[in-house]
Amino acid sequence: MSEDSGNLHIRQSPRGGAAQVADFTMLVRVPGRPAAVRAYTDDEHEEAKRYASESGGVVVPLPLSRCTPSESGRSPS
Repeated sequence: MSEDSGNLHIRQSPRGGAAQVADFTMLVRVPGRPAAVRAYTDDEHEEAKRYASESGGVVVPLPLSRCTPSESGRSPS
């Protein structure tokens, strides 16, 4: 079971048009700050690079590849 995160709740307001989940092509991940992750579309590529630079994050293309059980350290179910 995971530890209680202190009821951390973060809401990211929409930045513009009505993007669908399928429209997102990249994430910005910030090491050590899982709540700071943001998703971007192709049209927002420059904004993603700027956010990554400002936050110490890295732009990760989507879709994320699935890891095998040996890569995750888990045994297959």
